[in-house]
Amino acid sequence: MDAAEKKRKMIIAGALVATLITVVLVDDDDIVMNTTETLQPIRTSQERAKKTEMTTTQLDVGKLGQRQFNSLAGELFLSTTWEPKRMQPDPTTQPVKLTQTPKSVAPPPAPVAPPLQFKYAGKVVEDNQIWVFLSQAGENLITKVGEKINPQYRLDAINDETVTVTYLPLNVKQTLTINNKIAGNFR
Repeated sequence: MDAAEKKRKMIIAGALVATLITVVLVDDDDIVMNTTETLQPIRTSQERAKKTEMTTTQLDVGKLGQRQFNSLAGELFLSTTWEPKRMQPDPTTQPVKLTQTPKSVAPPPAPVAPPLQFKYAGKVVEDNQIWVFLSQAGENLITKVGEKINPQYRLDAINDETVTVTYLPLNVKQTLTINNKIAGNFR
């Protein structure tokens, strides 16, 4: 045992001895508990019936009145859309005339596929199947025609100049040009 462990054990033993001495010295008479405040008196069924009868005679339900429903509140479960309900114009009010015509808002631009991040690394022809080697952000990818490169791209075709892939979320075809034809072909 090292010195630190001995010191810890001595401190724990001292605390234990002090606790035991305190327990022995404290008399049971010194501890006073007032239990009469926390206990509820036991009621008989007759007392409960009296209390219930007294409560019902004091409460006049007729004074509560009926619930008034507002016709403008509408049907609670009628809506099947998240769009807010259009308010019907009040025939008693005058319509407001606009001095300017509202500008037509151009529709948002159509989504486009992101530029290809692949680099052509080579291909292998084996048993009439072409395996293509691509790299993306330092990661090497191997696939063949018709298979997915990753969850967003599929390899569609390859020839001597280009690799054709499809961006699957938009079903857009993109082409990757092969720069180094001789160094990229392996047989």
